[in-house]
Amino acid sequence: MSYKWKWTKEGRMAQVRFVTGEDIARLAELDQKCWAALSMPTTGVRFDARMLELMDTDGDGRIRTPEVIAAIDFLKAKNVNLDDLLKPSEADRKKLADVLARQADLAASAPSAADKQALADWEAKGQTPEVAVFGEATAVGEAALAAVESVIDAFFAPPEDMPLVTEAPDVTLPLRDHLNPKHLEAIMAFADACVKPVLGDGVTSIDRIGWKKVKAAFAPYRAWVAAKPVMNAGKLGDLVDEERVLRYKLHLLEFLENFVSMRRLYAADESATFQMGTLRIDGKEMSLCFHVASEAAHSALSGKSNCCVLYLKLTRPSEKAERSVCAVVTAGAVAQLYVGRNGVFFDRDGKDWDAVVTKVVENQVSLAEAFWAPWRKLGEGVASTVKKFLGAKQSAAQATVDASAQSTEAGGAAMASSVAAIGIGIGMVTAAAASLMAVVSGMNAKEVAISIVALVLVVSLPSMILTWFKLRKRDLGAILNAGGWAVNRPMYFSMKRARAFTKCAPNPMWLSTLLSIALVAGIIWGLAAYQDYREKKVCEAEAVSVEAK
Repeated sequence: MSYKWKWTKEGRMAQVRFVTGEDIARLAELDQKCWAALSMPTTGVRFDARMLELMDTDGDGRIRTPEVIAAIDFLKAKNVNLDDLLKPSEADRKKLADVLARQADLAASAPSAADKQALADWEAKGQTPEVAVFGEATAVGEAALAAVESVIDAFFAPPEDMPLVTEAPDVTLPLRDHLNPKHLEAIMAFADACVKPVLGDGVTSIDRIGWKKVKAAFAPYRAWVAAKPVMNAGKLGDLVDEERVLRYKLHLLEFLENFVSMRRLYAADESATFQMGTLRIDGKEMSLCFHVASEAAHSALSGKSNCCVLYLKLTRPSEKAERSVCAVVTAGAVAQLYVGRNGVFFDRDGKDWDAVVTKVVENQVSLAEAFWAPWRKLGEGVASTVKKFLGAKQSAAQATVDASAQSTEAGGAAMASSVAAIGIGIGMVTAAAASLMAVVSGMNAKEVAISIVALVLVVSLPSMILTWFKLRKRDLGAILNAGGWAVNRPMYFSMKRARAFTKCAPNPMWLSTLLSIALVAGIIWGLAAYQDYREKKVCEAEAVSVEAK
């Protein structure tokens, strides 16, 4: 790279900075291995939708690196000073509003004679058998196809790690049974309006080949719809060019800082285009919330991120359509985050949505959680063993009661057995406590302290070390890849940034917790000191006895 780029280190990788217009003008010279992303979808992001539509020159719903470079070349061809992109002006916003108003006026004006003839020819072509392949039902069929196209494409998409040769049978899509109720009506309408005309009656399922045949049958009609002539095309084209210049001047820098680099993600006071809002749940505020089109497809890949990911369904009384998002938990603890738990999601327009957790991809999120994890598992194991033991005793006692319901003596014996079971449980706990105290009482204060530290190190340190390595591998790029992005480089984040992404409620009881720990340590230390005192007294008594003899 001959040009001297400016760099910053974010997420443990060097990212290019756009400081001058020359940095933007020379972007085509930047090695694309250094770009943060290589392509992205035009949906599921918080960005100017019309600008993405203008950048997507091939209309495939994705923005790729050549289209980004083409946008910059367009501004160069229009002799735009690229330094203006670094400081979007209010004057440009007013000009854009004026251009949009002129576009609306032009759309309302009468078309020319040539435009009318072109429209008539286009409409006549739409009546031909080559386009209207199923007559008047063609439009209905295409609408039914469009309604399910994305979910069926996702269903037939082979896994990324699928081998070239596999023994597993190819998947087939049922057209009525075993379907997700969310898509049942749409799939049934698709079967009647599309599958039946193309593949014939009696078809109850389709495979990949059949799906391709159905889409191919409607391709001529879709091409005809896309070729609809635009009225006043020449004047409109000039206005669209003006609009394109103004939108690029206002938003292109923001786009570059969410595509070529990820500066907006790591900035403390800004949000990336893919951040949909903020989730509040379990005393946490999470800002890493991403759009999800298909929970099943997304969750199949998000596990590779090493992040704890919550999937949520969003509803709002004033909104007809439900939404799905996922939230990445990066700090605190996840023990109380479970399927069915409710929270509130605030989108970036300030609207609040009811949120319910539908799936959890579990991973540890902090070193504090890793510290307590072995102790929590140990406590759960002990509690489970005691509960199982007492349950067996109680069941045996209840069986005796049921078998001897008429005998007062037998009932009394059963009750005594039940009480005895509880006594055995208490005795187990007491015996364990006595054994621990016996061990502690045989140590001096220094040995007690060393034993406590050693126990903590043996139990918690391995868990914390393994978690530390895993936390450093958390990669948001895998989350974005699951959402359709082609992320080019890892998107790691530090412990400090993790606490900024997930803000936890402060704990006002931290002082009492420390005092409780200090009290327990003091009691153990006191017992050890008392034991030292007793041993000293015994030694003194033995010394006096020896001297007396």
